[in-house]
Amino acid sequence: MCIRDRPPTPRRIPPALIPTGLLNSRINRRLLVLALVAAASGSAVLALVSGVLSIGYAVRESEQRAIASERDLTVHLTSYGPVDDVQNQLQLLVASGDLRRALVVDAAGTVIASGDSSQVDLPLARVARISEEGDFNTHLAQCLPPHPRRDCFGDNLSFTDGPLPVFGGDHLLRFTQVPLALQGRGGYGARATLITETDLRPSIMQALQLGVWVFATGLVALSIACGLLVLVVRRRLLPELFDLAQTDSLSGLANRRSFHELARHRLDQAAERHHVNVLALIDVDRFKTINDSYGHGVGDEVVRYIADFLAQAVRRTDVVGRIGGDEFALLIDATPHQATELMERLRLGVASKPYKLPDGRHVALSLSIGMASTNGTGGYLLQPLMQMADASLYVAKDQGRNRVVNLEQQAPGAWTVGYA
Repeated sequence: MCIRDRPPTPRRIPPALIPTGLLNSRINRRLLVLALVAAASGSAVLALVSGVLSIGYAVRESEQRAIASERDLTVHLTSYGPVDDVQNQLQLLVASGDLRRALVVDAAGTVIASGDSSQVDLPLARVARISEEGDFNTHLAQCLPPHPRRDCFGDNLSFTDGPLPVFGGDHLLRFTQVPLALQGRGGYGARATLITETDLRPSIMQALQLGVWVFATGLVALSIACGLLVLVVRRRLLPELFDLAQTDSLSGLANRRSFHELARHRLDQAAERHHVNVLALIDVDRFKTINDSYGHGVGDEVVRYIADFLAQAVRRTDVVGRIGGDEFALLIDATPHQATELMERLRLGVASKPYKLPDGRHVALSLSIGMASTNGTGGYLLQPLMQMADASLYVAKDQGRNRVVNLEQQAPGAWTVGYA
């Protein structure tokens, strides 16, 4: 009796054999963590960019307001009006919060008008020594002899200062040179320096609040987007990748690594339930001769045929894999006696059905099978089971092939396999 001419279609690993616990712990958890990290990183970048832009915008707006206030003050300073008008204007700007501090210093270094009336007619050097909140006086001292760090009374200066001056600092200082034309304050053409300080903290706090709002909103939006992406990847892409990673491309069965992983998982379950399992190693007899006589293409067809035969002969809950060129492995939930009967049926089924090639020739096939059960000394550990089954397979080969051997069943307790 011959088998069908067309090579069988390779079977994929039954979904029931894939342990969902492994998938959940190794993939879903990592995907969730990556999605949360990506969402948090993305929202943090958005918050940082929006915060920097907002702070920069707030600083520019504050500088424009300071310049507008300076223009108004310049009008009063050149109107030939009384100095009290300038004094009142400075106090009004400070009281309204447009400016934190403001004072006008003449060429001799004397304060002629200030938002703080107690500083009027004082030398600037003395004003710089008065202890006040902030570091305004420190900056004034840097403009005065004996070692001035800035030419505050010859150039127009504008800079921000504070803990993070690169991002805007917390206050804006301006030294602006203006013409002076006031009653009783020298003739036409005299110069004065208008010194202003603007408090940037309210604007920066608004920018920071905006950054927090952007971060929170972005985190929610990006988390939803990343979650949907993870869901799509998890349901559509990962099953295919998982299948490719665990499937032998030629036979369609579990590859060596996948078989070991699935078998360990199944043995752990069997140990918990106290179920006896049997591991069988199956080898195609004289496979090298088949390759040498008929070519490797026929050898590949034989591998696919045996794989399909084994997959159809066992239950969907059993683990079947290709662990070598012509070597297969089965892990079944059965007693040694039941497993021996099943292996004999497999052996006889293959031996009674020579493989028919497209040109009409026939290839005789047979299997050598070695077995070991969890009732033996190896228990439910995969490595000793593999060693015991491999030893049985070696004996089957040595005794003439085309047979099933279980050394533990033939001579219980008469031999052991050492393992680490």
